[in-house]
Amino acid sequence: MNSEAFVDALKCYVRDAATEDVISRLKNPLGRRILPHVKIQSEWYNSLSVEDMIHVNGVIASTSNEVLFGVLAVLDGIRVIDEEKGALELIYKTESCKVILNDPTEIGLHELLNSSN
Repeated sequence: MNSEAFVDALKCYVRDAATEDVISRLKNPLGRRILPHVKIQSEWYNSLSVEDMIHVNGVIASTSNEVLFGVLAVLDGIRVIDEEKGALELIYKTESCKVILNDPTEIGLHELLNSSN
């Protein structure tokens, strides 16, 4: 795996999956004991026009993308989360190889996300 494959996997299995999960739960919350606020949100969502649902779905997708961008920016070291401004190193490791996915000498993970939305 390299940085590009990592970001592509995150887009599919994290960002897009989160978007789909939230929309699915809004349409049809599952479970025996649905929390009151979840029920209210679902009722509101299902009362929207198709056009408004499309707009809400777009906001959900944008939010998922922004969260992923923020996490990748932290991993790249351009968004600071501690006073010491320490560096994070993300390593993909198999028996035969070890790859630094957020190598500071390469294009940033957050930049890869934005280059291929």
